[in-house]
Amino acid sequence: MKPPIIDCLTHISREADDVVGWGPRFLAEDLIAQMDAPRKVLGEPARIDKSIVFPALAETVPTSGLSFEQQHEYVLESVRKYPDRLVGGAVIHARLWDDDVASQLESMVREDNFRMLYIHPSFHKYWLPISTPSEGEGSKQLLYPVFEFARKWDLPVLLHTGEPPYGLPATVEFVAGEFPDVTMIIAHMGTQGVVYTLESLLVANNHPNVMLETSFTQCHMLIESVHSLGSERVIFGSNCPPMEPTQQLMTVEESLTLAPPIGMSLSFDNTRKVLGGNLASLIEKTDSAVARAQ
Repeated sequence: MKPPIIDCLTHISREADDVVGWGPRFLAEDLIAQMDAPRKVLGEPARIDKSIVFPALAETVPTSGLSFEQQHEYVLESVRKYPDRLVGGAVIHARLWDDDVASQLESMVREDNFRMLYIHPSFHKYWLPISTPSEGEGSKQLLYPVFEFARKWDLPVLLHTGEPPYGLPATVEFVAGEFPDVTMIIAHMGTQGVVYTLESLLVANNHPNVMLETSFTQCHMLIESVHSLGSERVIFGSNCPPMEPTQQLMTVEESLTLAPPIGMSLSFDNTRKVLGGNLASLIEKTDSAVARAQ
């Protein structure tokens, strides 16, 4: 049985996003229409079977005036409405983390199939920890409870990267070592505003718990990533919106399966790992952690 195609990174919202600048609202139905758009993948008609859905980033900052529950209300509603297509993802602003947020998130994981956390240092404006926290140094402890929560539930953590000063992939180095049993996914392969894919690869080569996500990536850097890490540690994501999923799928498929010098002649089976098999395995690990807790 072929593994599903799963998109690691999408956003939905009832409201227009005037903060990040993505424009009009983008509903769950709009996303599913993109997932079901006519296309061929690996020579066969294919839809995107599932997507991890996060709220619009504009809703996740303190100035939005929204609580954590309100920030994720539409995502929660949509995951319940389309459980066969959408998997919940939570955007975590570390400065807003408290016991109430932890309790709400635990319910979302246990009851509503939330299977990924997303940390966005650039948009929320903080650095990842770069040293072990000490008593009284609260700023250094900012994100530790989030990673400890991820450890408890075997949740993968997606970390935005791609531009200075907060989004440098090198900042993942320390937390990946401090939490070696937490899967960390470097979003965009360090490529959104600036190209930091080689830096992402240096971190991932040092830490087997680090994987790379494909949105915004350049073809030759995607090839380098699979050569360096293997197909088991690269995960497809579209970042829809603003990116369009079919174009992002084509980047992955053509970069990996075409013959050199354009591609790397990766087998279809290994390409399917990137397109969904690897993420399906991560979701199953969280499913197992939830089942053990019941």
